[in-house]
Amino acid sequence: MSDPRKALAAVDALGNLLRREIAAVEGGAFNQLVEFASEKARLTAVLEEQLSHDPEAVSKDKLRDLKDLIARDHHHLQLARQATSEMISQVSQIREKHSIAGIYGRSGAKRDNRATLMATVDKSF
Repeated sequence: MSDPRKALAAVDALGNLLRREIAAVEGGAFNQLVEFASEKARLTAVLEEQLSHDPEAVSKDKLRDLKDLIARDHHHLQLARQATSEMISQVSQIREKHSIAGIYGRSGAKRDNRATLMATVDKSF
């Protein structure tokens, strides 16, 4: 049998952890996200086990609030992932542009690295 207090404690702990994780993402403390991941997995497993024994151990309102927090956390993590991906892409482009590989081609000839090619102007009337 399960103890409803354990399920409620798991919901509360998971909610607090999600709030801390959201605050960390909003504050740019991405190094803390690794620490939160294992604790989040542990609390989720505890909650799932408790609810599998007694689905009524936690009120629907508490579960709805937890679901909203999970959705908010997911959204923040997706934005952080997207921003990180864009930064990696920009750094790679800058590194490529400013390395010797970006200036000279395989044949040793200098590459044309201008952002836009010079447009020719039609001067005929």
